[in-house]
Amino acid sequence: MTVELLPSNSDPFEKALMAGAEADLPIPFGAVMDPAQTSAEWLPFLAIHEGVRFWFADWSEDRKRQIIDDWTALASLIGTRAAPARFLAYVDAEIVHKVSHPANRPLDYMALGLDPYDHPAYVARFLVKTNLSAHKAAFCLGLSALDDDALVPIDEQPLDRAMQALTISKAPETQYTVSFGHRVPITLDDGWDLDAGHELDSYRDRNRL
Repeated sequence: MTVELLPSNSDPFEKALMAGAEADLPIPFGAVMDPAQTSAEWLPFLAIHEGVRFWFADWSEDRKRQIIDDWTALASLIGTRAAPARFLAYVDAEIVHKVSHPANRPLDYMALGLDPYDHPAYVARFLVKTNLSAHKAAFCLGLSALDDDALVPIDEQPLDRAMQALTISKAPETQYTVSFGHRVPITLDDGWDLDAGHELDSYRDRNRL
């Protein structure tokens, strides 16, 4: 139905109302709903429409488009073993090592009150590597340091975002702990490191929890 179908004595309000109900609107819905084509200012609205739950306003435009496009697949992974690594990738973090033990413990150890795993039941543990804008000594042991470099301010935003990525990727009832101490000081116990030319005041990568 168009404005021309109105009776000749229609007033301006009726004509405006009919124009607003016109079915043929000049809006390219296909492009607007496509994360690869929609304009940058529409990306947050498209993300809401698609149900995206993981989003940061200062992400690059390319990353925003990518997560909208990937969200259906990402959402289907939530609660699975594959999810944490996929979500962490969006905040430039990666899993170095992960451990998850069942609740059952060997009966002979339990009788002695011992835990052979040194790990709480039903709790996933992650060693995560992410980039921080501070001297390496300032985060070699998580958020602590052993010398004056501890005074170097650390931007904790990457840590917070990695935690959010893990939280969203896990099932609501899943418990987890995370360590960001992926670098540790070289000690006298690291004989092979010293033989390789490293010094005691330097640091090595940690690849296990």
